[in-house]
Amino acid sequence: MTTTRNGWLTYAGVMMFVAAAFSVIWAVNLWADAAWLANVSDGVLGGEHWLWGFVDAALAVLFVIAGKSVLDGRSFGRWFAIVAASIGCIRWFYWMPFAPFLALTVVAMLFLVLYAVLVTWE
Repeated sequence: MTTTRNGWLTYAGVMMFVAAAFSVIWAVNLWADAAWLANVSDGVLGGEHWLWGFVDAALAVLFVIAGKSVLDGRSFGRWFAIVAASIGCIRWFYWMPFAPFLALTVVAMLFLVLYAVLVTWE
């Protein structure tokens, strides 16, 4: 007998991969020291764009692990997705003044991931 996965869990897993893609693009953007991000020197890490790039790359790895684990139906994946999405929400709140549309989009997506994982808990 086969069991079907809840649609919300499928959404959560897929969106973790999308969040990983956003983080990878953002990390590459920071490593390239893009000119339109030149005014972030007053942030938490100052003008250390390369360091923020490594933070985003590490978040991308977390998102991929969480997404794979959620799609595989593991209980560990739910916990890992909660932690990764929470860290991601906090991380993207930092970018609200500099890239508001992108940051709001990713934060809303990650909040829906949190909702999806928590509401379908069995």
